[in-house]
Amino acid sequence: MNKSEFLKALTKQLKYLPKEDREDAISYYTEYFEDSGIDENEDVSLRFGDPKKLAGEIINATTMKHIYDNEAKRSPKKTAKIIWISIISILSLPISLPIAICLLIVVLTLFITLFAVFLAFLWSAIAIMAAGVGIFIAGFFVAGIGQKLVCFGIGLIVFAVGMAICFLTILVFVLIVRLIVHIIKKTASKRQKKE
Repeated sequence: MNKSEFLKALTKQLKYLPKEDREDAISYYTEYFEDSGIDENEDVSLRFGDPKKLAGEIINATTMKHIYDNEAKRSPKKTAKIIWISIISILSLPISLPIAICLLIVVLTLFITLFAVFLAFLWSAIAIMAAGVGIFIAGFFVAGIGQKLVCFGIGLIVFAVGMAICFLTILVFVLIVRLIVHIIKKTASKRQKKE
């Protein structure tokens, strides 16, 4: 097996290695062949053995190199930092837990208050509309055409005001809910970008 055939077979056996590692191995053996002055037709398998066996050794060496590199990246400083953060978190729990519960209660109270205000405006608007209908109906039972027209007009105006308040209340509530959802999404996306 000459140099070209040997390198081709070796490349085929190293196809599952990361590209950078594979290229390093092939360039190493290419340079080795050039530096040692091996003839193009010389059988290099006698000197290096089977390309499959050599590829296995290269893969093992590369894997061990990556394992050692990963272990070297885990510095004691980072481990100590993680331990300190864990200790501080545990020690601050008696203070941070009640604060977190208080904040949760405040947020929940704000939502309940907002919903109560919404319901109050909605029921007020419905009551105003009902009053407008009542005034309109009362117009049928009053004496005189002028009084009937006044009752009909006031009843329609009061009903329209109630409908406007109802519409505005629902519109403001929907806008507030959309704003809250937008703020939550924006906060969540910022957290994901930080991580």
